Amino acid sequence: MKFTRFFLLLFIPSAAFSQQKNTGCNCPISKFGGTKADTVFHLSRNHSIALCGSEATNIIKGKKLFSEFVLSVCGADTIIKFWEAVLLCDVKTSGDTLLVQTIYDLPVGKSMEYRQAVWNTEHIYFKNDKLFRDSVINRGLPKYTPQQIAAVLDLYQRLPNANNDTTSVLVDKLLISTLSGSKKAREYLVNFRQKFTALSGVNWEDYDTKIRMLKAWEKQKEANHQQ
Repeated sequence: MKFTRFFLLLFIPSAAFSQQKNTGCNCPISKFGGTKADTVFHLSRNHSIALCGSEATNIIKGKKLFSEFVLSVCGADTIIKFWEAVLLCDVKTSGDTLLVQTIYDLPVGKSMEYRQAVWNTEHIYFKNDKLFRDSVINRGLPKYTPQQIAAVLDLYQRLPNANNDTTSVLVDKLLISTLSGSKKAREYLVNFRQKFTALSGVNWEDYDTKIRMLKAWEKQKEANHQQ
């Protein structure tokens, strides 16, 4: 994830906060870290959820974000889920629902510059005292114009087989071009390693992440069409 640019695009409506510092509710022992809650989120009179993990500081001014953390229902002996260190999340409440918004640095600015943007939102809530979870990808991400897509496709043709930041940026722009409706960009992205055989290390991991994001996007799109 690229954390060198500190702008947040709010594509999903702001939610009201209902949280407090640790008020006696902690997380159960697990292999993922400590049990002391940083924050407790109150969803209703009967249900509260503890967050145990690390606050990500100095990423977005005025925003309290988290990375490498677990969520657990107060009083439960198992956790709900673990969010890895590579993920940056905004955790907040909206009514009786806890929202976990995963943020990525993506080239979605007007001139394809990088901006911090919400990629997906997980909803955690209770019905009849039973915990439910669902995840929705942000369909409101800005799309590229036909001219911008053409520029990305041209860049793919011109770049040499290398393993550097420019290669990684191309992957990101191919992803956004694909989400903007370009079949050629999707072809280039899916078969990226056939041309860029030098891809390795952190740039390979970043490429793998973008492929998983594409698959999740397409899976949700297919599910929406079946409804």
